[in-house]
Amino acid sequence: MNRFNEGIKRINSINWDLCGSVDSPSNMALMQEYIRRAALFIKTYDLKAPYPFFKAAQALGFEEDLRISEWCPHLNHLKNAFMRVTCEAYLEWLHLVDIGDEKAIKFCDLYEPLILLIERGGTIRRHHGDIIVGGHAFPLANVDYMSRLAPIDISEEGLKAWLKKRSHWRR
Repeated sequence: MNRFNEGIKRINSINWDLCGSVDSPSNMALMQEYIRRAALFIKTYDLKAPYPFFKAAQALGFEEDLRISEWCPHLNHLKNAFMRVTCEAYLEWLHLVDIGDEKAIKFCDLYEPLILLIERGGTIRRHHGDIIVGGHAFPLANVDYMSRLAPIDISEEGLKAWLKKRSHWRR
């Protein structure tokens, strides 16, 4: 299976007009799960990478130009550079998985929560040290803390269960 080519199809299938228009509370679960995965990856390999958003392939020393802008021309027109770089990082990571990099294979789904968030019409940005997902701020915890959190099931059923659990906390 060629994950890179599948990733290109996936990025090119995103309805970019929808991005930023859907503010689902479950997007916070996707963000939390990505940050947990990024923290675990950084801690596992003792990387000096800008946590939590970074190009994991570059953190491992991969510098090959994959011409992503040619494969995914819509990315060149995004006003949200953060989302563009996320998609680029995702595709670079899939390429490393495809060529058999053991570290990439171990964390093959590193970027999955962020790509799901984007596909679902969500948006991501940084503001004054917080991560903003739609209309919600996500405070950034340290790598050690986040790496010890339990994984979140990011399937549709898992996200519905996460929302249901959170609704009980608010009562």
